[in-house]
Amino acid sequence: MSDGYDLVIVGLGGAGAATAIAAHDAGARVVVLEKQPEHAHTPSTRMSGGLVMLADDAPAAARYLDACSGGMIPPPVNAAWSERAVDLAAWLADTAGVALSPIGTAEHPGLPGASTISVGQPGAAARRLDPGAGSGDTLFAALLAAVHRRGVEVRWSSPATRLLVEDGRVAGVRTAAGDVTGRHGVVLCSGGYEFDERAKQDHLRAYPVHFYGNPGNTGDGLRMAQAVGADLWHMNQMVGRAIGHFPLDGGWLDFIIDIDPPGYLITDRHGRRYADETMQAKLLHGYYYEMLHYDYESGSYPRIPSYWVFDERRLAKGPLTLTHIGACRVGLYDWSPDNAAEIERGWIGTGATPAEAGAAVGMPEPASLDRAVADYDAACAAGSDPLGRAPETLVPLAPPYYCVPLYPGGSNTSGGPRRDAGARVLDPYGEVIPGLLAAGELGQPIGMLYPADGANLSEAFCFGRIAAETALGSP
Repeated sequence: MSDGYDLVIVGLGGAGAATAIAAHDAGARVVVLEKQPEHAHTPSTRMSGGLVMLADDAPAAARYLDACSGGMIPPPVNAAWSERAVDLAAWLADTAGVALSPIGTAEHPGLPGASTISVGQPGAAARRLDPGAGSGDTLFAALLAAVHRRGVEVRWSSPATRLLVEDGRVAGVRTAAGDVTGRHGVVLCSGGYEFDERAKQDHLRAYPVHFYGNPGNTGDGLRMAQAVGADLWHMNQMVGRAIGHFPLDGGWLDFIIDIDPPGYLITDRHGRRYADETMQAKLLHGYYYEMLHYDYESGSYPRIPSYWVFDERRLAKGPLTLTHIGACRVGLYDWSPDNAAEIERGWIGTGATPAEAGAAVGMPEPASLDRAVADYDAACAAGSDPLGRAPETLVPLAPPYYCVPLYPGGSNTSGGPRRDAGARVLDPYGEVIPGLLAAGELGQPIGMLYPADGANLSEAFCFGRIAAETALGSP
């Protein structure tokens, strides 16, 4: 079987674009199969904040990634990622005209090697004036333009359904329009399983869990890889936060939620605060772990959903979400500037008392919020919080009150087919499945701790390049 292609790439997100660019620039004839139509294309890179994790010392960065992984990622894989992260900013500038400016550092500065990590963003200076400038939408547009400039063939509305195996080697994919094959095999860049409810319930640490990344990520690549014998790794891992999950037009829509500025508090379903909320206020990735507690006596997750209580101070700041990220940025929803439409929809409960606000969003024990807010206000007055919040974050609340349910979730899952340092997919015996590679969310090498903002995009670009070079260098 042969269509004259050297490489078939499944999925046109950040990883697929990087793979296509790298493969084309190495002289390959490439085809990219994208399941979504061009006019409704919402890859997670486009829905992101556009941040990209970088490194300036590969061995030190590898030590940091090893420390973050909690033993889930083999050191050679982290080393391969680290080597590419060193020249990633230059690669993006050279291939797509994207100039990154440093705006952040490692999320866990106490771990070895953290000082070598930085976070870059395109158009960082412009973003001070326009939050949308330098977003993932801007970044992905530059990558897509780079793909098109190279004349890479993109087939829109072309979901892959099966991998084709010939003589023991993955040779292509099946689509509704027919089989597509490549001389050097297939790279799966098809995203995670954020919208596959069964996979999430089977594999993640708690359920329900919701995601504000690409709604097209329904686990297609996961199933295709499993069908040809792929092993799986860290299926219980994800890039996590507390997020909003709201009904809309007979379905549901998910949003990143910004609870800053103080005051704020988050309780479980029984009105009990359980962790320092400033982790969520800073949009770090640890608070969601606190939400996963399972009560074996009741057989339930008492912190799913949790309930965020706030007052007019936060409402007046503007939308409760970041409108340059996620559903708002790609046109799936237009959040009102004053949150009035979301109050009208019932997404935001309001009341003269915390209990009234909680009842408005269906909290099972709303009266408990009155006690929780009273205790929180007392801690503010004392300048000392039993959960360890810094005094400057302890701002008391005043009526009217507002309440929003929050769920564990985030941008993407990171589990999937196990791969080696060359992006080759492995079977359960650690053997390479010939002709099959992967990059991006599908089996992303992120373990227990999220290394830094933009680590998921960094990995997608780095392993997309690695996958292209490995595939084209194979016999």
